[in-house]
Amino acid sequence: MKPKMELEKPRPASRRSQRLKLQFPVFITVVGSSRRTSTEETITLNVNAWGGLFELRMPVELSDAVIVTNKSTAEEQEARVAYVGPVQPHGRKIGVEFIAPAKDFWRIHFPSPLRSNGGGNGNGRNDIRGGVE
Repeated sequence: MKPKMELEKPRPASRRSQRLKLQFPVFITVVGSSRRTSTEETITLNVNAWGGLFELRMPVELSDAVIVTNKSTAEEQEARVAYVGPVQPHGRKIGVEFIAPAKDFWRIHFPSPLRSNGGGNGNGRNDIRGGVE
């Protein structure tokens, strides 16, 4: 499957990497306290070097631990739910942020974010604002 690629409008002061509108098949597994509890197959709506946005039918809450499995590579990445959107006919949009850096998880090169003068917080990283970066 060859993903269709579009760039989203960057928010220079809040992104560590640019979001790309790509569709990758993935499994999202909600991790319970002692075992994996629920898995759903879905497709990404957009991705970046630090996570992604998906539409899920299964219930998740902000800060839930999840495992994202890239169906193409079978690679798994631990993540946390950073955004839960409103209920829609096909589920909710769910944004996740990887626990550890995983810039090669999607197997693509991410363009550098466009930065304005004075952007960021002075330490080389930008603050997280409004969900997944």
